[in-house]
Amino acid sequence: MPRRDPFGWISGSCSALQEPSSAAKGLVEVPKRVSTAARDLQLLEPTWALARIGIARMVPYAGFLLLIALSVAWAWQPLITVIGRSLKSGEYEHYSHIVLLPFICAYLLYLNRDAILRHAKPGPRTGILLGLAGTATIWFAGTSVIGALGNRLSVAMLGLVTVWAGSFVICYGVRGLWTAAFPFVLLIFMVPLPPAALAAIIWFLQRTSADASALIFALIGMPFFRDGFVFALPGLTIQVAEECSGIRSSLALLISGLVMAYVLLRGTWTRAIFILVIVPLAIVKNAMRIVVLSWLAIHVDPSFITGSAVHRTSGIPVFLASLTILGGLAGLLRRFEQKGAAA
Repeated sequence: MPRRDPFGWISGSCSALQEPSSAAKGLVEVPKRVSTAARDLQLLEPTWALARIGIARMVPYAGFLLLIALSVAWAWQPLITVIGRSLKSGEYEHYSHIVLLPFICAYLLYLNRDAILRHAKPGPRTGILLGLAGTATIWFAGTSVIGALGNRLSVAMLGLVTVWAGSFVICYGVRGLWTAAFPFVLLIFMVPLPPAALAAIIWFLQRTSADASALIFALIGMPFFRDGFVFALPGLTIQVAEECSGIRSSLALLISGLVMAYVLLRGTWTRAIFILVIVPLAIVKNAMRIVVLSWLAIHVDPSFITGSAVHRTSGIPVFLASLTILGGLAGLLRRFEQKGAAA
């Protein structure tokens, strides 16, 4: 008679516990599949985050471009007039820089894009107010009698720049505009100078260039007699005319200097020193051109003054030399800044 195992039921139970059923195995595998799916989602999170950041950046950018396009479509007439005059630099020499300014400002905004986005917070109320003020200014310039065409054009372009600033505030906020202040300040140079202001600036450059020329003539020992803007030189009489004021090259030098100060320098004092040098350098540049051409006319050929190609094109190398001087000064000031930061 076989011996009964009084604990057989325990052995059976233990074997049952040691070998889980297929259903139990399925239940054990579910958490593994869930954990794998969760891990995949975690891997996808950075991709979704980058996508959200890209969309967040593109929305204000696209909105700003749309508002700019709408403003240009509405106020195309003063803008086309200004660009047309800029392309006719021989006739409107003080407009020659305008056609390049939008591209320069767009590049500066691109360089500063990270700082702008850090401070970006759309400001529709303030932006709409600025836009309405600019729109009203453009409408006023086109419908009212302000005076000369140059005055109306100046007012209309000022209104258009204001609309662009308002569009930027709508998309990026007031703090964003403050961060991008320099490119928008530079856009002010797209506003043509009113005739009265232009005449005053030309007279200032004309007078100071004549004064500087007289000083250089005296330093090099050139005998002369001066009567206002007229110089009586040995065998030659010259007049520092409005065309000799160098208004075009002086404006170009000023804009180039401001961009250099913004891009290359960081300190407030170094930027201020650099900017203060620009106007005296423009005056000396004009005077050096007058003196060199006069010396060549006396000692080489009178045609250097009376209308030769050298007379017409001499402003280009003189401007490039002035730009080189500014670049050297910017390099020195930047080195000074770096030494101060290292100390």
